[in-house]
Parts: sequence; structure tokens; C-alpha cells
Amino acid sequence: MQTRTVGSIMERDAYSCSSTATLKDVTKQLTELGVSSLPVVDGDGRVVGFISDGDIMRAIAEHKTRSIFSGGAPTMLYYDDETIEQKVLSLKDRNVMELATRKVLCVTENQSVGRVADTLAKKKFKKLPVIDDHGRLVGIIRRSSIMRYAFDLLFHATEDDDRA
Repeated sequence: MQTRTVGSIMERDAYSCSSTATLKDVTKQLTELGVSSLPVVDGDGRVVGFISDGDIMRAIAEHKTRSIFSGGAPTMLYYDDETIEQKVLSLKDRNVMELATRKVLCVTENQSVGRVADTLAKKKFKKLPVIDDHGRLVGIIRRSSIMRYAFDLLFHATEDDDRA
């Protein structure tokens, strides 16, 4: 049996957002598309970041007082007294790259499905951008795509076993 590559099961029509987008634009896009994250691409289509609803949620969540212990007495770091409404409004015009992860783990089309499944499982990621040799976004590989592939293998193997 031949080892399948990511390119054979990935989604080629990957959603993404521009590195020049505002967080208002990105939030709207996430909501309208019904997705929880997007690769961020530059003007040449290269992946330069990754933004998720979790990144935005952390930025608007209520934070308690944080303390740093530096050997002796604790030093106050900050106290958050903004409401969620104030935080959301203060984010809307900020650039997506202010919250986006900049070190993005990407895969290529020629990587094996098994290797990528291992990466997704170990990192607890739901999806990874698929890039070409120049770092340009060419698709997305999702856990659900790998599971569909695995189920197809399982059901075809079962049908073949039943016929034997």
C-alpha cells in the first residue's frame, strides 16, 4: 500500500486573512466563515502568522491582578479594570499581527499523512497551513480530513475483508 501525502487529502480552497487586516475585519471573517482560525498571509500569499478565536478571547478576557515573585516581596505586574466591551472596542482597529502567532508550524503537500497526523496529535492542533516551496499558502490540512481518510481506509478494508 502506498503512503498518502497531505496534498492528496488537503483542502485547496483555504481561507486566510491579510497581514494588513484589522482585528475587526478578522473577527467578522471568522464569524461569517464559521471557522475558529485563519492563516495570515502577506501580499505574496506567504504565511506570516496564524490568528485564532482563542488569541482574540485571551485579549478580551478579564484578567486578575498578576504578581511576580523576585526572590523577596512580590511585585505587582498589572491590574485589569477594563470591561469586556472596552477591550473589544479597543481591539477593533488594531492590526491582526498584534495578536497573531508569528511562528507558524506549516506542512508541505509532499509530507505523509501519518507524519502530519502525529504532529496534529502531539501539538493538539486542529489544522495546519499547507505551503509550497516559497512559503505561499496552498491549502489547509485538518484533523477531520485525516479522520475521513482513515475511515475510508477502514471501511474499504472491511469491505475487502468481507468479500474474501
